[in-house]
Amino acid sequence: MRIQKAVVALALTAVAYSTIAATTAVAAPAPTKASTCGQAVRNTQNDLRQAGAPTNATTWQGVRNAAQDFLNSHPWSSPATDSIKIDVMDLNRLCAK
Repeated sequence: MRIQKAVVALALTAVAYSTIAATTAVAAPAPTKASTCGQAVRNTQNDLRQAGAPTNATTWQGVRNAAQDFLNSHPWSSPATDSIKIDVMDLNRLCAK
């Protein structure tokens, strides 16, 4: 009986800690790489070039569309796609005002 109570207490503690960890992870801010719209455009152009998908677009909308097209054609996660996802978030946050 004592062992059963100890196991139940341990399980409840584990659930409590996992809930705290999940809440903390959700509350973390999204990563950013740019502080201006122009910087976000340059970062995205550079990241697309490094990923093997250079773009001739120069407007933030054109660069964002090229980046989104790249992400749509590469649905798996990789360092390149993760970086471009951040770029798209930066473009939306800084340029779409």
